[in-house]
Amino acid sequence: MTNIMENLKRHQIAEGNTAEIFEVEENKILKLFKPGYSKSTVQHEYDNHRMVSRIAENIPKLFEFITENQRYGFIMEKVQGKSLASLMQNDHTFDHAMEIFTNLHKNWLTQAIDGVVSYTEWMLYLLSAKSSDGDLADKIKCLPLGNALCHGDFHPYNIIITSEGVAVTIDFANICKAPKEYDVARTYFLLKEDIKGKSVADLYLAKMKMEYRDIRMYIHVLEALRKYEI
Repeated sequence: MTNIMENLKRHQIAEGNTAEIFEVEENKILKLFKPGYSKSTVQHEYDNHRMVSRIAENIPKLFEFITENQRYGFIMEKVQGKSLASLMQNDHTFDHAMEIFTNLHKNWLTQAIDGVVSYTEWMLYLLSAKSSDGDLADKIKCLPLGNALCHGDFHPYNIIITSEGVAVTIDFANICKAPKEYDVARTYFLLKEDIKGKSVADLYLAKMKMEYRDIRMYIHVLEALRKYEI
């Protein structure tokens, strides 16, 4: 792997908060997590990706898990295209992008899933790592359970539109099972934070055939939890 890594260091193509992205071959990339991310954390995302690939359409192909100098990552298919967020920020393509986004999310939420962490377990784990807020933990424990396939980070930056017009979903660190209202609530919350200059959260909610009262209990918890997440 050392020779491959030396080659990859000359072909870094992106960097995010958690990982660096390197081109391996013409159609493959390596997502290499930054120092400090445990093997179990990266393995969890790898396993999520592999599991989702079996039940959802248009997911990048996954190849292999990588260990290099106490850093971990995995090689997957390189997806060429534009983020759906960029299309949402363009007035000429906004309506079409919103249709793609909401239809794709509806399709995800029709899938039932077992064998993955529940969203309440994930939130309690996140909270326990940074706080002993017992009141918030009690609120999380009182939330209803469910088994819809939830992305946990379903926002337009995690949807890539290829040149053929195919919508490809990426980033599976937060996959969980939950009531579908939870994933809608999380997306609603993220849209308010991430898409600048457009009031898309309420439009998204309407297109998902839900009202704010349907997601209120989840929003209150997500707002309280956010300071421990970032």
